[in-house]
Amino acid sequence: MNKLLTIIIPTYNMQDYLHRCLDSLVLKDEQLKDCLEVLVINDGSKDKSSTIAHEYEANYPNTFRVIDKENGNYGSCVNRGLKEATGKYIKVLDADDWFDTMNFEKYLRFLDTTDVDLVLSDFDNVSEDGTVQKTHSYNIPEGQWRISELGDALYDMWMHAVTYRRAIFEGLNYHQTEGISYTDQEWIFLPMSRVKSLCGYPHVVYKYLVGREGQTVDPKVFAKNISQEIRSWKAQFEAWNYATNNGYGDAELYMWYRLKSRAIYIETNMILNYKAGFREAELRAFDEYVKKNNESLYAQMENTVQRESLKFRYIHFWRIWHCRPIARFIYKTESVLKRKLYGI
Repeated sequence: MNKLLTIIIPTYNMQDYLHRCLDSLVLKDEQLKDCLEVLVINDGSKDKSSTIAHEYEANYPNTFRVIDKENGNYGSCVNRGLKEATGKYIKVLDADDWFDTMNFEKYLRFLDTTDVDLVLSDFDNVSEDGTVQKTHSYNIPEGQWRISELGDALYDMWMHAVTYRRAIFEGLNYHQTEGISYTDQEWIFLPMSRVKSLCGYPHVVYKYLVGREGQTVDPKVFAKNISQEIRSWKAQFEAWNYATNNGYGDAELYMWYRLKSRAIYIETNMILNYKAGFREAELRAFDEYVKKNNESLYAQMENTVQRESLKFRYIHFWRIWHCRPIARFIYKTESVLKRKLYGI
């Protein structure tokens, strides 16, 4: 039977989380088992991750396959998975996350009855004990849509929501940056230029673990690895240039928004959270890179308000005065005022 969905699971030293992740993909329906392909890409783990994954491969050989490789970080796992995948659709699942198994079975049945380039499903932010902290819902009306028809409803895109038709990668110059973290942003960038049709699945499939010590989104880890975030952003900028010459499809405004918002996110974090360890030289170098390569983007970053309540433009302020402590003071003052005046 042809596989309906391939799930790529990049895995590095995830022995404490991998059982939960893989258990969530063990289905009771025999017919559904036959249409699912799970590729566990073991990225040179030094713990028992490979051993655990191979247990599932042995117990469910028609569903699970383990690919052991040398360490190349997250992007290398996605790239390898793309080469090995056979499913009509393809989705990435991080090894410390998991699926809502019941909704996942329903989701597979849904995929079997639809024919689009992109399906967006809801997902939860959850704590270590599984408590739901936030549910991300896209509220896409029933039916098939084009990206341009949904306006800014897609701008808050997360990789956890995305399932692509695998065929959109054929002939696409897609290569996720290897050797670094933070490349999940690339997964929801260039491939969007090939999406001609999409639909929503208004139920939670993905459970995204937040708050784990050592996660790349931890502020201290983010500060330590900011050069990796910048390198990934530059890869997206190069993908933008590629799309400029090869067509955006329906995604031109979407891609521009994400490129700009991520650049603003990087600079604002480096300006306001400088005590976390961000280096001034890295901030200046990134800012100069943007200015040199795209003056329109550079100007829009400066004119964008980063804090709506004070209408304050931190990037504009920093570019004039190069004074991060004062920007931080304004930010902290704003936070105190909001707590006193509005209780938030």
